[in-house]
Amino acid sequence: MSAVQSPQGSGRPASLVFHGWGYKHASRAHFSVRDFSLSVPAGQRVLLLGASGIGKSTILRGAAGLLGAGGSEADDDPGAPIEDADGGLRQGRITVDGLPADQALGRVGLVLQDPDAQAIFQRVGDNVAFGPENMGLSRDLIWRKVEESMAAVGLADLQRHRSVTHLSGGQMQRLALAGALAMEPGVLLLDEPTANLDPAGVGQVVGAVRAILDRRGSTMVLVEHRAGPWIDMIDRVVVLGLGQEESHGFRRTVIMADGTPDEVFHRSDLDFASLGIWVPERYARPGDRVNPIHSQGGPGRPAAEGKGGPLLSVRSLAVGRGSQAIADGINLDFRPGQITALVGDNGAGKSTLAMTLAGLLKPLGGRVEASPELLGADGPKEPDPISWSSTQLASRISYVFQNPEHQFARGSVLDEVMLAPERTGLGEGEARERAWALLDRFHLGQYAHANPYTLSGGEKRRLTVASALAAASKVLILDEPTFGQDRVTWTNMAELIAGLRGRGVSIIVVTHDRQLVGALGARVVELRPRGSSGSWNQRSTRGRSSQVMSNIPLKDAGGTPPARPGHSSVPHGAAAGMLLPVKAMKERTEEPRRASRSPYVASLNPSFRLIGAFLLALPLLFSLDWLSALTALGLETALLMLAGFTPRRIVRSSWPLFVGAPGSAIAVLLYGKSGGAVLWHWGLMLVTERSAALAAATALRVLAIGIPAIIMMLGVDATDLADSFSQVLHLPDRFVYGGLAGLRLFSVLRDDWTALSASRRSRGLGDESRVKAFLPQAFALLVLSIRRSTTLSEAMEARGFGGVGPRSHARVSVVRPRDWVFLTICLCVPVISLGVAWACGTFAFFGN
Repeated sequence: MSAVQSPQGSGRPASLVFHGWGYKHASRAHFSVRDFSLSVPAGQRVLLLGASGIGKSTILRGAAGLLGAGGSEADDDPGAPIEDADGGLRQGRITVDGLPADQALGRVGLVLQDPDAQAIFQRVGDNVAFGPENMGLSRDLIWRKVEESMAAVGLADLQRHRSVTHLSGGQMQRLALAGALAMEPGVLLLDEPTANLDPAGVGQVVGAVRAILDRRGSTMVLVEHRAGPWIDMIDRVVVLGLGQEESHGFRRTVIMADGTPDEVFHRSDLDFASLGIWVPERYARPGDRVNPIHSQGGPGRPAAEGKGGPLLSVRSLAVGRGSQAIADGINLDFRPGQITALVGDNGAGKSTLAMTLAGLLKPLGGRVEASPELLGADGPKEPDPISWSSTQLASRISYVFQNPEHQFARGSVLDEVMLAPERTGLGEGEARERAWALLDRFHLGQYAHANPYTLSGGEKRRLTVASALAAASKVLILDEPTFGQDRVTWTNMAELIAGLRGRGVSIIVVTHDRQLVGALGARVVELRPRGSSGSWNQRSTRGRSSQVMSNIPLKDAGGTPPARPGHSSVPHGAAAGMLLPVKAMKERTEEPRRASRSPYVASLNPSFRLIGAFLLALPLLFSLDWLSALTALGLETALLMLAGFTPRRIVRSSWPLFVGAPGSAIAVLLYGKSGGAVLWHWGLMLVTERSAALAAATALRVLAIGIPAIIMMLGVDATDLADSFSQVLHLPDRFVYGGLAGLRLFSVLRDDWTALSASRRSRGLGDESRVKAFLPQAFALLVLSIRRSTTLSEAMEARGFGGVGPRSHARVSVVRPRDWVFLTICLCVPVISLGVAWACGTFAFFGN
């Protein structure tokens, strides 16, 4: 361990104590948690259980020091809540080894529910290295921890330079966990770390956490609805509930049970099902097990088969995002009353296939076809959903997005559920009645007038499913519908999905939830990487004899056995399905992003490239004459060609300037300073010799200043630039890396804008004019940006950023003699150009 490591990052186990703690978010009317007291000794491993929305995530964020910062010790009376810096109310206090939680940065590692919002940098490896950097570890040790942590969570095949933009939701979750594990914190807080992982990934993550805890002895507090895979490493189980309602709706957060797993799960006086708790398999009693739902009703045929002709079909379909297909040759039919489960490893392409079926992504090959029954008599003329209007799509195919916040389009929960019925022609009264029925069914009635963004993660998921069900479409596609659900809400959702069969709905579920697949009796369509051994379920259940499985052969997409026959373990109750070979993640390589087309420019220090661009540009502003600009442009072009740029590449890289420069020249030509002979005159427009000279000078100067500035900075990685600012220019880390996180946020928001556009199309809002659609979508993006900024800030603090110790850097920002030569050249270009203009008498100080 590095000698400069901060004391917060020492890695020794830490105690965690809640002293009558509570917190009310600024946007909520009531406390999320209140009067909560709990003492966790150093090294203990605690499982925190309770219903969805009871405040478990709030407790973890408080323990990480992300909530309730501010106030004085005199304010720590549990009966006297105080306002924090974010406008929320804090009650009591939380300590880590006796220190206030907000002063123990680096001692606590937190993995939040939303993994995408925790990616701070663009490159995969840099995200994992961030925590160890904040701990002040040596460079060699940082990269060793990066490699170990990525391998531990199953990301060893990912290149360290790979962009996080190209990772699936499950891979992002593993990346967030790897970043926390690399810190080897004294307290590890995990908020549903495996909820969005494939079965194989669950085993890898549980094993990785166990290895860290066994080696370091760290304290752990885990929030996880499905705790079975974790139970062997748990010392203590704490079950949360709500006390009796008192005045003004006040309900205390109470501990219903506290003890070892054996003590808690063997208690006969606790109704775990009503508390929303999944009992691990080893402790399950007959009433705790999930019964098949598909056998309790339906259209008379198994859920895996459906009834009647296909509603939706795909033929020779190729799917992917971008130009490269991750799967092709897909042939599938989806029938009324049929439930299909798209399963497979994270990143296999399940969501990509689902969005293509939903008419939200264009196929890369083949076709998607809707039946005449789905089209309807007055429906679309073309059978491919990608060609339908937004309203036509919303009334026929409903889609539930993986990220609930991409789907929100209204200011209240009730309006959100009413949107689809109203857009598909239902009257306000009927739409309201349908919405209230769904809200009550999903236990969301008390939030009817709340803003959707203020709900918990599990509540947001239920809201998006309720909104999709309200559309009453013939095809329903749900992406991870049971993510973050407790036992009660999971059962309600599964029963609702099964009940839709009776209405002839074809249901497609993208899921990792084996129990859901088995309970629904779904047809399994597995996306499996080519050449991989074992199926989706076999890779997760090897060595686990407690799971009841059935060996059922899979078929390929065309309905024929695989070339090399094998057997696949599918969840008990599920039906035989089809195998879709996809490109393996390790085959989806990504070349390192080039810092420049020129090897010489790419080898320069990023700060020097930026300074060089300023040195080229700023002196040229002193004179507005055509000769100095033309001389500079000629010298720059010659130097860029010597550096390896072709004239075509120069123009392609800076093409906006070749559009903007003539426009600027025309404006100066017609309305600029007059002088000399009049060349043309019409109304207010006057062209003279003076304005023509200024116009030429303006166009040339735009090119002379803009071309090198663009080419010098084109390809610079933002992380490398930030490292250079910190190490070379010695700018404050908080300023530098805060700005870097903001740049990373821009790329996330670009993806958010794309997802919001797809969501509006799916919900019947995509037919509005661009002007009318822009404002609500821009507002939704603004809300998302604020929320992502807050989460990103929390993620950085949870990685120890801003602690008291010195910070190290995983990457070295080197300054070489060539960098100084480059600056000299950059300064010589404008000096020579201005000197030529001065000698020839064309120099015009700021255009005179």
